[in-house]
Amino acid sequence: MEQDTGTPKLSLDEVHARMGLIVTEEGKARARQRRLAARERHDPAARAAFLEQLRARPA
Repeated sequence: MEQDTGTPKLSLDEVHARMGLIVTEEGKARARQRRLAARERHDPAARAAFLEQLRARPA
């Protein structure tokens, strides 16, 4: 299957505008802070341990 490379990529602002969404700079800043906070909470070792516990349980 081939990808369509003929259409230009849209920015996120353009995608939101086409969907009729209004995104403010304040909203973008809040979203950025949420992403940073989530990244700080991310613990790959704890996630791996949690998944291992789930897989060890009987179905």
